Amino acid sequence: MNKLSVSLNNCYGIQSLDHEFDFTTPKAKAYAIYAPNGLMKTSFTRTLEALAKGDVPKEERYNRTSTHSVKADVNEIPKEMIYVLKSEIDIRSDSPAITNILVNPGNKARYDEILVDLDKLKKNLTKSLQKLSKVKQDDIEKTILGDWKEKDLASCILKINAAKLEGDYSPYVYATIFDPKTIDVLKSQEFISKATEFNERYQELFNQAGTIYKKGIFNPAKAETSFATLDKQGFFSGGHRVHLEGDPASIDKAELDQKLQAIHASIDGDVTLKKLRASLAKNAQTQALTDLIENLSSSHVEFLLEKLTPASQPQFRKDLWASYVQNNPDATAYLSSYAASKDEIESIEAAATHDVPRWTKAVELFNDRFMDMPFTLAVSNQIQAVLGKGEAKLKFTFKDGADQIEWSREELKTLSQGEQRALYLLNFIFEVEARKLANKETLFIIDDVADSFDYKNKHAIVQYLDDLNKTPNFHQIILTHNFDFFRTLANNFVHRDRCLMTSRSNSSIALVKAEGINNYFINIWKPKVATNMHILCATIPFTRNLLEYTKDGNDPDYLALTSLLHWKSNTDQITVGKYFEIYNRLFGTTHDESSTHPVKDLLFAKADEICVSATHDGLNLEDKVLLSMAIRMQAEIFLINELRTIRNDTTYWCQEKNQFGILIKDYSSLVYASPEMRTLEKVSVTVSSNIHLNAFMYEPILDLTIEHLIKLYKEVCDLNT
Repeated sequence: MNKLSVSLNNCYGIQSLDHEFDFTTPKAKAYAIYAPNGLMKTSFTRTLEALAKGDVPKEERYNRTSTHSVKADVNEIPKEMIYVLKSEIDIRSDSPAITNILVNPGNKARYDEILVDLDKLKKNLTKSLQKLSKVKQDDIEKTILGDWKEKDLASCILKINAAKLEGDYSPYVYATIFDPKTIDVLKSQEFISKATEFNERYQELFNQAGTIYKKGIFNPAKAETSFATLDKQGFFSGGHRVHLEGDPASIDKAELDQKLQAIHASIDGDVTLKKLRASLAKNAQTQALTDLIENLSSSHVEFLLEKLTPASQPQFRKDLWASYVQNNPDATAYLSSYAASKDEIESIEAAATHDVPRWTKAVELFNDRFMDMPFTLAVSNQIQAVLGKGEAKLKFTFKDGADQIEWSREELKTLSQGEQRALYLLNFIFEVEARKLANKETLFIIDDVADSFDYKNKHAIVQYLDDLNKTPNFHQIILTHNFDFFRTLANNFVHRDRCLMTSRSNSSIALVKAEGINNYFINIWKPKVATNMHILCATIPFTRNLLEYTKDGNDPDYLALTSLLHWKSNTDQITVGKYFEIYNRLFGTTHDESSTHPVKDLLFAKADEICVSATHDGLNLEDKVLLSMAIRMQAEIFLINELRTIRNDTTYWCQEKNQFGILIKDYSSLVYASPEMRTLEKVSVTVSSNIHLNAFMYEPILDLTIEHLIKLYKEVCDLNT
């Protein structure tokens, strides 16, 4: 792939984006995109992820029509070419790629072919067994293997087919007889000692004189439910009566109870039999067993009761499965296919034990690159994974001095966020190695991979992404909202021409070349301080900090600049010329000092310009600093004027060092539950730290969106109108 052309409209959060990524030169194998949170990063990732899954990107929020075109050179990019590494951590799922890199490609293809065919036949078999046994299809294999004490279904079916079976098992349903709730009754002392006698007397209920029961239609359990419902619903209390078939007249509740008592006397006269009858009527599962027994012939009932003795139950389970499996055409087809492929399967499995485990490279990469992890990794089921028989299972070895413990992935409960993310990256490493092995051209979309890592492991990530950059047929688009990580990419392997930043207008997003990645103050601000009024305003807190470092907090120039960051008694009198006097003294420059324009007026005028601008390009550092200053200045103007009114003192000024904090505290104590406090608290949380700016601490303000600051500035201005 030489070029990637992207055109998106209404794809998740992206209204419009058109960009061409040029991969034609070695320096262009990787792009880095800096995008503050909420701008386009997740939307772009989700769009490519949808394409990788073969889905169509959409616009979820407003239900707008979505269109997309993502072309590798002149053709739409194949979904297999896209790999998305999302920012979310998914520690629980094992990547299929872990298996992919462990298997000899030739053996894997044939092995998969055999297993896929066998799996289809196995599903046909479990479906037919489900119909006969009524056991859930997903539980069939586990239940058969458990009852027959086997580990492999094919060998188990072979064993079942060879078993001798005597008797007629066709009337018996496994799930009805061996439901867990039924088992509780079967193992009770009442059933063990009285089952045969109970059955005899139970069957008599349908034949004795004056009975109200009919086999398969109306039995004691159904009668009890019916009459109890009538009673509960007030049928008898309302004076109603029931007329039973064969009776000359209707009867009331008391007479009905007497009749039932007489019918049940043969059972209820025996305390044990009565208790057993209650147990069998307890729930739907035990009633199903009663219904089964009720409709069996006497010989089948006798056979069943014999098989349900505790000593006979294990063999009865096996015999039931044998009755379902033997002469089953699906079982025959499954065994026939297994027998035909058995030798080839065993041959591939035997050869696999001699293969060099390809997973070693990926695991060693992880163990070597990520430092200070509390664990080392290995693959616990190496041979099975090499064969592709299952997803490779990771083994974690934890050491603390002489103590050592091994956990499976499912047992992990105590990893930190950074450790979880490192583990998440292991899946990515496996996928990369699998694609290297297949020489597969790939576009990697990397979404904020460095989140939650400490600095040394961020460097490990950068080093690994650099390795990818050196691999033929691999291309990367790395997205981040973390400017420090963005700058690290630019300083390592992403060429400056391929470092992009988002620029958003009202309806579209553009990707523009990044400026000022390093030495922003020297390369961008210093040459333009006298010609760009946004930069001029933004340099004020930086200049003030340098004065504090080189002199002290009592220096007149430092105090003057403090009055440009807070509303003080002399703030309105400080001009642009006065600021350049201070600036020139500090930096040894000769900028024009003649301007009489008040800095505060300039600050608000430029803030208003930013708010009405349709486009915001690049880092916007100067605009964000300027807005932060203007927001706090407007907030302090509001607070001081409010406190003057409350105190009836038009001469009031705050004299404290922590001016904004003191003003907030005083105002909130004097004005209970003021609706303006919500806006003022936003100012305190959002902008105050941004104004204390220096060359080492400007990343937080970069990661704050300018739209958020514009909205807050308008809110604060509304307070003063």
